[in-house]
Amino acid sequence: MDSLRTSSRHGGGMADRGRYSEPHGHRPPASDRLDDRFDDQIEGIGDRVDDGIDERFDKRFDKRFDERSDGRGGEPDGASGGRRGAHATRRARWPWAGLVAAVGGAAGSFVLGWDPSEEATRAGSAAIIAEATDHRHAIMIGASVGFASVLALLVFTAGFGRLAARRAPDSIAVTAMRMAFTAALGCLMFSFGLKHALAGGIPGGIDASFYTRTDVEVLGLVVSQMQYAAWWGVIAAAACAAVLALRTRVLPRWFGVVSAVLATVSIGATLAVGLPYSAGLLGPVWLAAASVAALRTSDA
Repeated sequence: MDSLRTSSRHGGGMADRGRYSEPHGHRPPASDRLDDRFDDQIEGIGDRVDDGIDERFDKRFDKRFDERSDGRGGEPDGASGGRRGAHATRRARWPWAGLVAAVGGAAGSFVLGWDPSEEATRAGSAAIIAEATDHRHAIMIGASVGFASVLALLVFTAGFGRLAARRAPDSIAVTAMRMAFTAALGCLMFSFGLKHALAGGIPGGIDASFYTRTDVEVLGLVVSQMQYAAWWGVIAAAACAAVLALRTRVLPRWFGVVSAVLATVSIGATLAVGLPYSAGLLGPVWLAAASVAALRTSDA
């Protein structure tokens, strides 16, 4: 029995020595699997570290890019990439449409317009028709300039509404401002349409045979009033912008003060005295100020 136990011990020892005395470099399958898992974990950790470093570098690069862009007053051409797809390498151009609408709208409304003079009104129908005939070309050009300004205002309202919605997505003032702009566009189109009708109906106009002298007198009175009152929607938008700038602080404070003053004066004149025509004088001023404020923002 002792000899059997001894031989079994020797045999077991030889088996153990045989199990670990295989050629150098060869590992059992279980060890290979453990090594593969360990290698995969090391590679995964390395990838995550590399991704984290890349992400932190990208954030620092974007931050310095923004700071340098704001310092120069404009974004440099070139290095935006896919991460900055929403931010163009150049400043947006839609604010310039507001300046075009402000200048062109004012010119089309009352600079290139016609208000019957007090002398012609007192003199009667013949004097009004004669005065309208003298201003026919100015009225027609003003109507065409006005329609071009409406197109520019459409571009500006789309951009300004998007800017306000991005900065104050939950503010009801943004929705109200967009509705006010829509009303302004409709009223201005109607006003310039009446002005073209007046120019066509005046003696010598393209549609003069379709209009009576009374038609021209009535159109002259309506156009002389509507060319100012049609800007009231812009004044309503100015009131909404004042709320956005002074209450939610998403627009420049100076712009909020300008908006509040202009809106208060025009709305007060309309409600207290019955003079909505002040909107025609103050609306283009506010539109120019809004364009300047948009041009000075970095995320327009």
